[in-house]
Amino acid sequence: MAYLESLAPLGVRRAVLTGLDGLVIEALGRGNPPAEVLAAELASLVRHMTPLAEALSGEVRRFTLATENQEVLALRVGEYILGAVIERGMDRKAIGQELSRIALQVQSL
Repeated sequence: MAYLESLAPLGVRRAVLTGLDGLVIEALGRGNPPAEVLAAELASLVRHMTPLAEALSGEVRRFTLATENQEVLALRVGEYILGAVIERGMDRKAIGQELSRIALQVQSL
């Protein structure tokens, strides 16, 4: 099943669905960063932020990484991570809502 296709009309440049191992399960888009790099880095970030989240009596659920021109929106769903690369100034709310909708589908995996 293609989970990420609904992100394309929202202008998402690149999106990935990955496991905590950083291997790409599904990818959308082209360009930089390559899907394999995005997936591996998102998984690494989740693993490295987990001790802090646990110290805060919780778990990593979502985070954003912003650069001068782009942002990465990431959402953890159990053993999976959804990530989307967008241009700064895009409708983060709509894209975040779509990531949440996709997460509900992924939970049933």
